[in-house]
Amino acid sequence: MDSPAALAQTLIRKVARAFYNTSEILVVDALITHSALRDDDLAYLMKMNLKDLHRLCAGLRDARLLVVFTRPEMQEGKTRPINRTYYYIDYRQSIDAIKWRIYKIDKDMQGSAQPQDESKEYFCPKCKAQWTQLEVLDSVSALGFTCQRCSNVLERSKEEQAPGHQQLSRMNNQFKFMTDLLQQIDRAQVPECSFDKAIAVARPIVREATHEALASIPVDTTHNKPSAVKGLANTGPKTMQVFISDGNDEAEHIENRKRKERMALQNALPSWITNSSVEASATGGVATQSFAMQDAEEEYVPAKRVKLEDGVKTESGTGPKVEMSFKMEEDEDDDIEFEDVV
Repeated sequence: MDSPAALAQTLIRKVARAFYNTSEILVVDALITHSALRDDDLAYLMKMNLKDLHRLCAGLRDARLLVVFTRPEMQEGKTRPINRTYYYIDYRQSIDAIKWRIYKIDKDMQGSAQPQDESKEYFCPKCKAQWTQLEVLDSVSALGFTCQRCSNVLERSKEEQAPGHQQLSRMNNQFKFMTDLLQQIDRAQVPECSFDKAIAVARPIVREATHEALASIPVDTTHNKPSAVKGLANTGPKTMQVFISDGNDEAEHIENRKRKERMALQNALPSWITNSSVEASATGGVATQSFAMQDAEEEYVPAKRVKLEDGVKTESGTGPKVEMSFKMEEDEDDDIEFEDVV
């Protein structure tokens, strides 16, 4: 007895030869023989270019007779990886697709066939009229059912003459090789086939010297997948502590004070901001002002002040008098004097 894998391979080979053209049959046979093939290797075996090969395999992929797998690979002498396409057969998926296709065709054929209760089971050999059994129940004689048109004795038609039943019988005969294999496969366990398992047992392609292909190795992409959005990994507190007390514990007050002191020490400004880098003078004052103080003094404009000057004695007819004068203090270059007040 053949193994489940051999039965699955036989089923797919027969289905390909029954419903597909020669090029597609060769692709299926190559994948069954080599387990998994890269697109350029398969094109080399088929003597086709990659564009035509991809178009040919697209129909087989839609029918679930093969699986397309793409992975990045690094070629010798290149700095960036390229995506390479592989083909292999997932036998479980292909068997399920074949079962569904047979079921769908069978349902479509049953829908086109005429039901038994509506078929014309009796016909008249004289006027060629056809009647159902329900229609001729009231037209009966000693010789049998009679025609309602010419009263001639009706004859019963054979069941095989119905077009719907003929199509169903022909379909069952044509699909017998698939249904028999499917019954044997259902009684066994078909092994699971993935790309890793298929490529592990793949048979290499022996190329001619004029058609050598560059060797390539797969790129490990497991470490390059982003795990989280950048910048959001270290947000939020790492730990959380909850203290519950009645507020009368002296040790708690001491701990709170120490914690505040530690926080104040951590948040304190550095010394290069709080302390001036200019040395103090001998008298204890700062030798020069900082740049911030100088800018503040430059922006500051002092208000004008009025100065009362000493009086000056003068001689007059009635006696000596004292004259007073006011002076507005401004810049040295722009002094404004007021008139003397007597």
